[in-house]
Amino acid sequence: MKSLIVHIKNLLPEIARVTEKFEIFAEENELSHRIIYDISLCLDEIITNIVSYGFDDDAEHIIEIQFHLKEKEIKLVFIDDGIEFDPEQKEDPFHLKHSVEERPIGGLGIYLVKKLMDIIKYQRVEDKNILTLTKFLKKSN
Repeated sequence: MKSLIVHIKNLLPEIARVTEKFEIFAEENELSHRIIYDISLCLDEIITNIVSYGFDDDAEHIIEIQFHLKEKEIKLVFIDDGIEFDPEQKEDPFHLKHSVEERPIGGLGIYLVKKLMDIIKYQRVEDKNILTLTKFLKKSN
């Protein structure tokens, strides 16, 4: 198994640093462009949510993001000390059948992550959120 661990502060500009490190890791390990795109999108959505909604103070917090690559899957693990939030419990948006003009702005991030990833697992351990996202790697023909 190959791994990458990145620690960031709870600041939105840090997303670019994590994405860059992930993309280098992914290219070194010959992941498909589609997998890189899907995971980069999920990174952006999850980190944005953690930074924007996960803390009820203005203090600096550290978010740990782990990437674990096996032959047939890649796992992303997000660990933070923010407010408890289980994305598995978030219902899908009710307005998906409405036209784009009728939909409210936002609210699709978690839904998108659920659609792009194959397994989502949430745990709360020792006052920390641990969110694990798994994406199965498909062999290219």
